Amino acid sequence: MELTPEQLEELRLGALTAIDGLWFLEVESAYGFEAALKLDLEVWKKYGLVVLKRMARMLGLDLPAGAPPDLETVNLLMENICRIDGTECRGEVRDGKEVLFRVTRCSWWENLKKAGREKVVPCEDIDNTIFRHWLRAVDPSLDFEITTSLPRGDSFCQWVIRRS
Repeated sequence: MELTPEQLEELRLGALTAIDGLWFLEVESAYGFEAALKLDLEVWKKYGLVVLKRMARMLGLDLPAGAPPDLETVNLLMENICRIDGTECRGEVRDGKEVLFRVTRCSWWENLKKAGREKVVPCEDIDNTIFRHWLRAVDPSLDFEITTSLPRGDSFCQWVIRRS
């Protein structure tokens, strides 16, 4: 008997969040929450850069330094990097000036709530740190603002991505 492709995908998605959560809890247990959060953020910053490079290569995108991509490309990259973990999201480029990006389902937020840690882990601070880092790696002039969020009690997270 073999697992179906759907079952394998479900296991992969679950493994991504499980390994991150288990790693975080072990570091927190050994060194405290602040150290675990600091290290976790550094790992996620680097993870995103690796994934963005691989994704660009798979999509046939050339992202040379000093030549910022258009916002459609930025949106494509953001949608895909977020979907890797099962996040449901959609971005819309508005007037060629900004991306209105909406997350309607976030596996990380769901896992934090299941673990009873949604008030402990600063979800918005994490998003502000890692997504801003990833975006600026693609184009240093990109900025990121959270306008609504699940942790604030909104029914979705919404970000505005624009050049500063």
